[in-house]
Amino acid sequence: MVGLKIGLDIGTGSVIAAVENKGVVLSEPAVLAIERETGEVIEAGKKACEMTGRCPDAIKLVRPLLSGGISELESSEKLLRCFIERICKNKIFKPTVVATMPAGITNLEKRNILGCVLRAGAGRATLIEEPLAAALGIGVMTDKPYGTMIVNVGAGTTGVGVITMGSIAVAKSAAIGGDDMDRVIRTYLKNNRGVNVGKLTAEELKSLIGGAKMREETIAAVAKGKDMADGMPLFFEVTAQEINFAIRDCVDEICKAITDVLEVTPPELVRDITDDGIFLCGGMAKLYGLDKYIEEATGIKVKIPGNATNVAALGCLRALNEENYLSSNGYHFVTLETLNV
Repeated sequence: MVGLKIGLDIGTGSVIAAVENKGVVLSEPAVLAIERETGEVIEAGKKACEMTGRCPDAIKLVRPLLSGGISELESSEKLLRCFIERICKNKIFKPTVVATMPAGITNLEKRNILGCVLRAGAGRATLIEEPLAAALGIGVMTDKPYGTMIVNVGAGTTGVGVITMGSIAVAKSAAIGGDDMDRVIRTYLKNNRGVNVGKLTAEELKSLIGGAKMREETIAAVAKGKDMADGMPLFFEVTAQEINFAIRDCVDEICKAITDVLEVTPPELVRDITDDGIFLCGGMAKLYGLDKYIEEATGIKVKIPGNATNVAALGCLRALNEENYLSSNGYHFVTLETLNV
């Protein structure tokens, strides 16, 4: 293979890319700013995200990656093309890409994701399940009959998988994540405080004072919003207790996805998981107290690996560097020509 080798974690909230011998080279919000009339891309990633709630009518902001999949084919292709071009710059040969997909998606959904990756600039591509990619990124052994549970909580999905001998034994993808928490925070403040806040403000409140469990100390934050009574801007104080109450149902849904997988996992693998613990990763792994909340719900110790946000992209790269691993586990590369056959 002549082109670059890229491990690509395609998530609802962000796209993370790792390149051979360089590690993670790109971590950008999955947001695209498009001119409404022409469809021309104005910005992609962080600069587009900064326009949220601030752009004129002539510009449309698009978040085309829904629940870790592809919701708008054309916009998704444009977004991925921008990122792949940033990584490859002016290189002549097209890259080889291993990208993530949610566990349990349909063949049509797989085909849509592969088609977008290939039309965005990849020469060859294949997909692996997100929990498996995260397990490989953590460093799980691929040749041992030993069960490992991975919980990957992102912006749009929570992927739960039990890995043994380098493949998935049991997996579930639940449509719940950080974006849902942002949404319920906005709804709570609107219904209970009479204040309208934007998505970015809700996300900041979640990161600063939100949590799955209450802190020992009482903390609060001052935020900016819009008074729904008179439409005027205002500063208001919100407590951690309010934010935790707002996102409680989302946290419970994440825990339910984990317990659902444990219920159908074979006993020997459950024993391994109990011995080794559950690995929590993804962008929402850093939510205060989420690891302890899961421990209480399952009775199993939860570990957060270093660099938890990037493990899926690094796992895709590891799979790509061990190409025999991919073929021996049923993952095969396709090109645009073979995809359409």
